[in-house]
Amino acid sequence: MITHLAITKYNARAPIPKGLGEWFFALFLFAGYYKADPRFAFIQTYIDLTLLFLFLSFLVFLRRLLKEPFVQKMPAGFVKVATFFLLLAACLLGGLFITQSEGYGFDKTVRFIVLTGWAFFGTAFLITDYLSLRSFSWAVVTISTMMAIDALLNYPGVGKIGFVTALGSNYIALARAGGLGLLATLVFLLPTERKPLAKCCLWGIAVLQTWATLSAGARGPVLALVISLLVFFALSVWGFPHLKVERFSLKLSMVLLIAVVLVTTVAQGLFSTFLFRMQVLTTYLGESAAMRLDLYQEALRLWVGSPIWGVGTGGFAVAVTGSEFIREYPHNIVLELAAETGLLGVLVLGMMIFMAFSIGLASIKNSSGLARITARYLLVSACFALLNAMVSGDINDNRMLFTYLGLIAITTRFEYGGEKLHR
Repeated sequence: MITHLAITKYNARAPIPKGLGEWFFALFLFAGYYKADPRFAFIQTYIDLTLLFLFLSFLVFLRRLLKEPFVQKMPAGFVKVATFFLLLAACLLGGLFITQSEGYGFDKTVRFIVLTGWAFFGTAFLITDYLSLRSFSWAVVTISTMMAIDALLNYPGVGKIGFVTALGSNYIALARAGGLGLLATLVFLLPTERKPLAKCCLWGIAVLQTWATLSAGARGPVLALVISLLVFFALSVWGFPHLKVERFSLKLSMVLLIAVVLVTTVAQGLFSTFLFRMQVLTTYLGESAAMRLDLYQEALRLWVGSPIWGVGTGGFAVAVTGSEFIREYPHNIVLELAAETGLLGVLVLGMMIFMAFSIGLASIKNSSGLARITARYLLVSACFALLNAMVSGDINDNRMLFTYLGLIAITTRFEYGGEKLHR
């Protein structure tokens, strides 16, 4: 099954620079991480930065569509994954008919359709080939690096306990951005970059992003990063029973091993907040983990009470806070959907993730070289986003998960062209 969509080819004579749409798209995805910074108040006061970059990225898409339209094949895999996304939106819409949270529930549904919807469908409309994906990945790395620099300028000091933030966001946002930027740097840009100077710069960026991720004090993103890197190394082995390991992955494993030794021996003071919070977690949980466990139990209680339909979109917040206008969620995307949309929502999300990951794994199995590196990068990044969605934020806070699921679903676009560019 192949669906066709008219999308413009890159044209050097076009007034819109190449890659601008991808940068606008990345700025839209990360807007929640920096729009609270007072330095952006001169824009945020008049227009929300999330909506601004959504509008700009959509305009670029329309410009490409109208400038020189051509028939671009929409991968069949994306159509299948998109079907499940639309079914999930239908579950949220259906939940409005039974919810007691008409205010928050309606706002949540609209945000999912508009904001999370563009985070998903924008991947197919804007990121059309290998160079386009590199532009997007460079934008992710740049944003995360800018956040890391701002965090460094506001660092409380070695050995001091306290969360580290950047650009007006919280410590979780810094760690998440640092993790996504680090994965883009280590897993995609470094193994595909050929210029020695650019490689040196990327290694420096990777060090800064690692520091930002660990120093923020967030446990979930760090644990998600560790697991995602383990997935990366697992995907770098092939040829059973005669196993082979990719050369770059082997070198990276040695670098990371040295980094772990340094962190645990001589550099503990740099990440004192994270190490302290991990100690708290392994001893008596702490307030944050205990609160999440209570929310998990409440979500399970609501699911058991209405296993098929749930209590309606936004209903979890009403059950916990007693108000239909207060935003609350269980900090776990599966339990959130289970409580509010029942088994139907959970199955739809599960099938969407399964379908996307199946496409990515098939691409790794059937490809080599840059195509394999690209598919592996997208799978690892999606894994990182999924793990984060299991421990913090609501479904719209975790729209990055749907972005990477969308990118995995269009991996066939990146199988050709990249090899030619690197010959």
